[in-house]
Amino acid sequence: MPQAPLRAFAFALSLLCCALLAGACTTAQRVTDHADWLKEATRVWPGETRARVIAAAEAVVKHADPRDTGVEYNHRGFTARRRFTIYALIASASGTETWTFSSAENEVGASATVRIIQRGTAQAGSRSESFRENQVYVGSLRLFYARIDYLLGRRPDWIACSEAVGKLALPAGNPGLQSLCSLTHQGRDAPPPARIKARAQAAPARPTGPPAPPDLSPEEAAD
Repeated sequence: MPQAPLRAFAFALSLLCCALLAGACTTAQRVTDHADWLKEATRVWPGETRARVIAAAEAVVKHADPRDTGVEYNHRGFTARRRFTIYALIASASGTETWTFSSAENEVGASATVRIIQRGTAQAGSRSESFRENQVYVGSLRLFYARIDYLLGRRPDWIACSEAVGKLALPAGNPGLQSLCSLTHQGRDAPPPARIKARAQAAPARPTGPPAPPDLSPEEAAD
């Protein structure tokens, strides 16, 4: 393809990227190594049950975009798929964002890990490109778990998209909230869902601690 159409296509995709990120064109902070992944994409909750953690995580994902999100359950947690379509001047994109949430439990508490993969097709003029991206944005992961903590009664406040920069120590230019707060999320400004029903009795403390967050199954890792 000649250089001029290539430059036009790249420019159109950059405009589309800005629209997907609610106007932010700078690069968002991402998970860069395994230590980062353990810090941002996993959590442990002493005294919790897997059932409550899964229920809270499902509520957070559905709240962000209830109309376009469907959930499939499995023995480890769930897979949620959110359909999206966006237009930005001469460019457009459509596809599916897949959340894979897995949780584990022992006598001491519960743990979890999450993975967010976005797949779709971007088009500018007559040219289209397929894309796949691992959405390991620090802002989205922090907001996801902060909202889970609220639903579990472990923090007092539900963090709105507009509050995340200050409350979660995120960069103002591009906080990386696109997996929960983009222009395609109908629920980004909605009030919080109801908190998860409290446990009847806390689990007894054990010196071993809650389980490590589970690894993805081979099927989930291949998604």
